[in-house]
Amino acid sequence: MKHRQHHYRTINRTTIGITIFLLLILVSACGADPGIVSTQPTSTPGLHATVIQPTAVPPTSTPVIAQQHLPKGLLNPSYPVMDWVFNQTCSQAVTSYQRYPMNAALAYDSAAWLIPSDGHLVPGYQDCDNNALIQQARDKGLPTLLTVGIDQSWSLQSVAQYIDHASSQPAESCSASSTTDICAIVNWAASGDYSGVIIDIELVKDDYPGIQAKFALFMQKLQQALHEKGMLCGTTLIPKISDNPADDPFHNIDGFQNWHLLGSIDFLVDMELDFDTELNVPGPITSISWVGKQLNYLWQTMPQALSKTIFEFPLYSREWQQDNSGAWHRLNDETCAWANNQKASQTLLSNVTNDPNTPEIAWNDANGNRHEVWYNTPRSLLAVMTYLQQQAQILLQDTSYQLPTSFWYRGAECPGFFGPGNVLAHFYNQ
Repeated sequence: MKHRQHHYRTINRTTIGITIFLLLILVSACGADPGIVSTQPTSTPGLHATVIQPTAVPPTSTPVIAQQHLPKGLLNPSYPVMDWVFNQTCSQAVTSYQRYPMNAALAYDSAAWLIPSDGHLVPGYQDCDNNALIQQARDKGLPTLLTVGIDQSWSLQSVAQYIDHASSQPAESCSASSTTDICAIVNWAASGDYSGVIIDIELVKDDYPGIQAKFALFMQKLQQALHEKGMLCGTTLIPKISDNPADDPFHNIDGFQNWHLLGSIDFLVDMELDFDTELNVPGPITSISWVGKQLNYLWQTMPQALSKTIFEFPLYSREWQQDNSGAWHRLNDETCAWANNQKASQTLLSNVTNDPNTPEIAWNDANGNRHEVWYNTPRSLLAVMTYLQQQAQILLQDTSYQLPTSFWYRGAECPGFFGPGNVLAHFYNQ
């Protein structure tokens, strides 16, 4: 998903049966009737928004659900942020860090690509000195996390077969001579002195027999092997708002992940982005309405994991073009700086949204075709984060809860987002 996995492919989905055995192993007990959060804000926050008046249903009868917390040392409790660095744009991250020095855990994306045919890993392309960037984080005492993904050129069937094979191999204590698929990941991370691994597998044939159980078992075995080496284990979560395909725009691509079975992972990265792509029409990349629905789904499937979930938000913009027949085509994902340049250089149209929480610009090209760019400003991201944090506080019955966040990707942000005195610091009262 996002830049790193390019775009989803549409595949057929069938319901996958999950064994009670794995359910008992992987799922922590959940309280009954945890409640639903209202996804409608009652006010629009400004740049320094501190109050949105969310409501919960029911407001007083929701039981307190014991939480599994983020591993100690992963994020700073007073500034619980994880920076994503994208391998193909890491030079932009370097520039961003020159303006605003790094002060958060660093998840380095696609430093390793997994080859599903035989389970070995290869380094991804870099447009900066990634080793120097990672060392900079370590010199500051910040955790560094290896993100492992699979390039979209591989078939969905081959990815599912890899998960099947890796999950079925006997567990072992990984050594230099180990040959299992899981040990290939563990040994790569150990040799690079990473603090942990984030699995970012996003394109899988979800009607592959038993794929939900097999992916959950793969994650469980990987976590066990990483723990033996003193490392942490996390996974990204494909956006999901319902188990009913009719109510979930992502149902064609999120079927290999069963959230009920993933609640025991050390930490989870819930991707609050790219909601427009599955609808295949221009619109907000993220929004208050969408994140509320996704929080509701998380609370219904693994409420015990809310406190250890890191919510990922987009810093990038997306351009769409309408052809002569009226059909829309997604063009490029760009930085906020690019969107600002278009605002200055194009003759902008007035018939766009006026909601500051979902900013949009539009113009007609030389052929008369409409272009729309949807992006996020510091103000719009603050509104979404403030809303989501307050909703989570209601569910947890804990007003001291601070929303763990990550942002795809460092270097794509608008001015005024990172750094002392800017929006993100203000959000965390820094």
